[in-house]
Amino acid sequence: MVTVVGARFMKAGRMYFFDPGTVSDYRVNDWIIVRTELGVDAARVQILPTDSPLVQVDPPLGTVVRKASVADVLEINKRERMDADAALAAGDMARARRLPIKILGADWQFDGSALTIFFSIDPSGRGPADADLAELNAAFAAHFGTRVELRRMGARDETKVMTGVGTCGRELCCSSWLDKFSNISIRMAKEQDLPLNQSKLTGVCGRLKCCLIYELETYQEVKGKLPKLGETFHIPACVSGSCGTSGCATTQGVNVVKESIVVGLVDGGRAEYTATELGVTFDPIPVHTRGVGAYGGDEVLRQERPTPIQEGGVKRKRRRRGRRGGRARGAPPTA
Repeated sequence: MVTVVGARFMKAGRMYFFDPGTVSDYRVNDWIIVRTELGVDAARVQILPTDSPLVQVDPPLGTVVRKASVADVLEINKRERMDADAALAAGDMARARRLPIKILGADWQFDGSALTIFFSIDPSGRGPADADLAELNAAFAAHFGTRVELRRMGARDETKVMTGVGTCGRELCCSSWLDKFSNISIRMAKEQDLPLNQSKLTGVCGRLKCCLIYELETYQEVKGKLPKLGETFHIPACVSGSCGTSGCATTQGVNVVKESIVVGLVDGGRAEYTATELGVTFDPIPVHTRGVGAYGGDEVLRQERPTPIQEGGVKRKRRRRGRRGGRARGAPPTA
C-alpha cells in the first residue's frame, strides 16, 4: 500500500491523491504545489499522508513538489484575482460577438500555462455553432496569450460555481462541501413521505434538491423493517395469538424519526409501539466514500443531458392503406 496525501483543487472539489515526495510536514488546509500531467498546480491538503485503504481508492495522480511558500500563497491569491478579471473579459468578448452563452468563471493554471473558461447555454435557447466557439476560443487565446480551454457546464454545475443560499438558510451544499452529484429522483421524496410540491423539492439550480438523498437510506432501513401500513400482526402483549384472531393490531401510521408505529387495535383503541418494543433492530447506515475521480473530473464538471422527449407526445403506429378504397394492405374487402 502506497502512502499518499489527499488534496483538493477547489473548495468543494473532488479528492485527489498525490505521492508525498520528500515533504513530511503536512497539515490540513495547507497549500501544496503539485505536479501532474497538465503541469504545476496548487492544491489544498485535506487528508494527511496515510496508507489506509479506506481513502486510497485511486492511484496517485502526481507528486507533491513542495509546500507552498509565502511567495506561492501570494501567487495563488494573485491567480484568484486574475480568474475574476479573465471571466469579466471573456464575458465582454462573448457579448461583443452576440453569442448565446453565459461565462460562469475562469481558472488559471498556477504556472500560467493554461486558462480554463467555464460557460453555459440557456437550455430553452439554441446554442452557438461549433465554428463560432472555435473562433471565440482562438480570440481568447490571442487575448490572454496562453492556451485556453472552453468547458460547458450543466444547470447543477453552474449553480455550484455561482454559489448561493438554499431554503435552509445555509450556503448551497454543492458550493460548500458536496464534491459529487448523485442521481436524484422523485421516488426519493415519495419514500420519505414528503409532499410532492415541485416548488419545495426543487433547488436553486432548477433540479431536484441534492439533500433528498441524505436521509433516504435511513427511511428505507426503518420503513423496511417496521410493519407496513395496513399490515395486521400481533402486538407483543399477545403471546402466541392468545387474542384468538389472525392479528390484533393493524398499522395505521409509521414515524421514521421516532422509529415507531401507530396501530389500531381490535377493540377499537389505538396505541403506539416503538421498534424496541416490537423487537426490531436496525443496521447502521455506512458512511459513503465521496466521489474521487481523475484530474480534471471535477474541473470538467459533468454536463447534464436532459431526457429526450418525442415531439408531439407518444407516436402511434400508422396503418398502411392501399392506394384504392382506403383498404389496409392484405385485408379482405369490405361488403
